[in-house]
Amino acid sequence: MMDCLLAFIVLSYVTCIANSATLESLPHNGTQLLVKVGNNFTRECTGINMKFLLDDLYWTKDGGKINNKLTIESRFAATNRYSAKLVLVGLSGSSAKLTLFVTGATLYDDGIYKCVLLVSSDTTQYIQSTVVIQEAVKSVKLYVDTGSNSLNGTLQPVGSSLKVTASTKLSVKCEVDGGHPKPSVRLILDDNGVKKELEKDKARTIDNTTSVGAYPLAYQTFYTVIHHENLAATEERNGNYISCLAYVEGLAEYEDKTQLDIEATDAPQLKNCSNDRNAYASENDGYHQFQCYVMSKSAVTITWTFNNKSTTIGANEEYKKHYKTTTDTNQDTEKYYRTQFSFLQLEKEDNDVYKLTATNSHGSKSHNFHLILLGDASGSSSWSLLGV
Repeated sequence: MMDCLLAFIVLSYVTCIANSATLESLPHNGTQLLVKVGNNFTRECTGINMKFLLDDLYWTKDGGKINNKLTIESRFAATNRYSAKLVLVGLSGSSAKLTLFVTGATLYDDGIYKCVLLVSSDTTQYIQSTVVIQEAVKSVKLYVDTGSNSLNGTLQPVGSSLKVTASTKLSVKCEVDGGHPKPSVRLILDDNGVKKELEKDKARTIDNTTSVGAYPLAYQTFYTVIHHENLAATEERNGNYISCLAYVEGLAEYEDKTQLDIEATDAPQLKNCSNDRNAYASENDGYHQFQCYVMSKSAVTITWTFNNKSTTIGANEEYKKHYKTTTDTNQDTEKYYRTQFSFLQLEKEDNDVYKLTATNSHGSKSHNFHLILLGDASGSSSWSLLGV
């Protein structure tokens, strides 16, 4: 009878201890831990009144058991990066602290970690925290297509220039490989430091997550593609940059960009050409010139033709040390030219029609100047510089 009573008391004591076992609430319970790829991290928990329950305190990741006391499950042990340490604390070792060590974090380690205490066959307690593994974007590629919107255009390397004509509709694509968690990706139009985000074409935007590996060592990587359609290449956007920016919060930002070189579609214009100018001079004397201003929004070629249209000289040339042309540019706009045809010394043979022609890829414009020698009773010669 006494033996039965003693057994009942001992059993009641053990049951009491077991039922009073609990997990200590820790500051990181329910929190999120950010860990960069390659770094180490730890998770720990403490069980109180743990006598007879040491085998029932363990860590899990995404529901998969990592350890039983100090023994790492084979599927985690295979990586050689997981280890556990159990330390008895408190009066007579009544409590235990279980620490999980993970070295050289990879994307495999991203997930929900729980410290689980099996209080009884049908009762468990746990504390948990989410570990987010951060990995920088691997690459950013920008494509700009100026044709059929098929987006088969060539990648524009960073700092390159994209030459297009005004009014062209551009289709832009940005491909981002990698990045964890999901990277932030933006298409930007940069107008001399004023940045505007281009709206995404949702129908053609891919925000893809791919699982790699087998559970529980699976991880997710991201492949993101965003589009913008029908960006107008207006003349006002000449010199603007189109860029693709991608980054994971807290990590380095990556960019690929191209500068727009927009060619105007207008033919050149001639302004303020000298005409009806009369000059009187003796033969073999005098210095005279024709002058005109050329307006062109794109690259322009300037020529002068004379000798009954048989001789042509360029914008900055000299002919037989008798005629000379000069052309300079207004540096403010780089679209405004002053061109001059100079007679270094007047001669009878200068009686001719002088034709100025300005040509760009969209057309040409011409202006004729007529030089006429007139004789009079005094024997002097008068020269008229007439713009026609």
